[in-house]
Amino acid sequence: MDILPCNERFEELLQFVARLNCQPAHHIGYFDETPAAIRETLRELRPPAQETFHLAMDEGRLVGVLGLEIDPEIGRVWLFGPLIEHADWQALADRLYAAVRPLIPAAIHEHELFGDVKNVHLQEFAERHAFPLLGEHAILELKRAEFMGARRPRLSADQYRPGLFEQLERLHDELFPHTYLTARQMVERQNENKKLFVMVNEDVLQGYVFCKVEPESGEGYIDFIGVAGPYQGQGIGRQLLAAALGWIFSVPGIEKVAETVNASNARALKLYAEFDFVIMHTMKGYRLKV
Repeated sequence: MDILPCNERFEELLQFVARLNCQPAHHIGYFDETPAAIRETLRELRPPAQETFHLAMDEGRLVGVLGLEIDPEIGRVWLFGPLIEHADWQALADRLYAAVRPLIPAAIHEHELFGDVKNVHLQEFAERHAFPLLGEHAILELKRAEFMGARRPRLSADQYRPGLFEQLERLHDELFPHTYLTARQMVERQNENKKLFVMVNEDVLQGYVFCKVEPESGEGYIDFIGVAGPYQGQGIGRQLLAAALGWIFSVPGIEKVAETVNASNARALKLYAEFDFVIMHTMKGYRLKV
C-alpha cells in the first residue's frame, strides 16, 4: 500500500471522490456531490488540491484520499476526507493524516472535519484522534422549479457599501463566532458570482446575507444570513433570503441552491421550510485545537 501526493492524478482523484461522496456512509460535506460541483470546489482550494491531497494506492488502484484547505488568517485547516474504500479504513486514514500533517503550517491551530451522520468511519476517526464534536448541521436544498413555481412577493435588499463594515464585522462575529469566513473576507470576495446583500435603516445595519453561484456546476449557495437581535422577528431574514434567492436564480443555468444550518436552529429551519427547502443530509462537525 502506497501513500502518494496527488500531483498529476487530479482527474483520478475527482472521479474517486464523485463516486464515493454521493453515498451517505462515505459523505464528506466539504466536497459537494456532483462531479461538476466537486471539480469547482477542488479548483478553488487554497493551496491547490494538487499540492496537499494525498492518495492511498493499493497495487495501483486508488482506495483513499485526504487533502487540505488552509486559511492562515483564521488559523484553521479543513480536512477533505479521509474518504476511503478499503477494509483497513482506520489504518489508511491514519497514514493519510500523517502524510498531510507536515504540510500544515505551525500557525494553524484548528483542524476541522465534517461528515454525514451515517459516516461511522469518520466518527470513529474523530473520536480516536480526540476531535471534539461541534454539533449537528442540516444541509438544505431548493430546486429552481420549486422556487420559480411558488407565488411569493419579489423582495429586494441593497448591495453592501463600505461605510457599513464596522457594523457588519460586529454583527458577523456575534452571530457566527469562529466561522470559516471573516467579515473582511466576505467583503473582499465580492464579484460577479459572490454577492453581499444588506438591510439598512437610517445607516443602521439590520441584517445581511452572503451568497454565491457556481455557473459551471449549476449550483448556488447561501453562506451566511443573519439579523441583528433588535430586528429579529420582523421579517428581515425572510426579505434577505428572498433577495438572495432572486439573484441566484436570475443567473442562467443555476438549478439549485444549498444552505447549511445548525440542526438545532428551529427558527432558521422554519424560515427555509417556508421557501420549500428540503433537508438532504444531516452532518456532524468536529474541531480539534492543536
